[in-house]
Amino acid sequence: MRNEEPSESITIIKSDAKKAIWVLLILNVFVALLALGGEREFVIVAIFVQVAILLLWLLPVFLYQVLIRKQDLAVSIWRALASYKDLMGQVQWP
Repeated sequence: MRNEEPSESITIIKSDAKKAIWVLLILNVFVALLALGGEREFVIVAIFVQVAILLLWLLPVFLYQVLIRKQDLAVSIWRALASYKDLMGQVQWP
């Protein structure tokens, strides 16, 4: 049995997920520019951190949404990305 969510909630989740996609895109462009600039050590660390976030944060959230809450795949992807946006909100940038 699936829980139907109000369209307003889905709209907010999609908006947060789109913001998370922009953050990921900007971070990846920044890492690519650093790679071109010769900062190899920082690039390796940045890629390692991104893979760790994917495996340790986004994948478990996605699997929880699909396996436990029985959400659709699209909604689960949006929720996982929205949780990444919330995670980035917790990071203290200098």
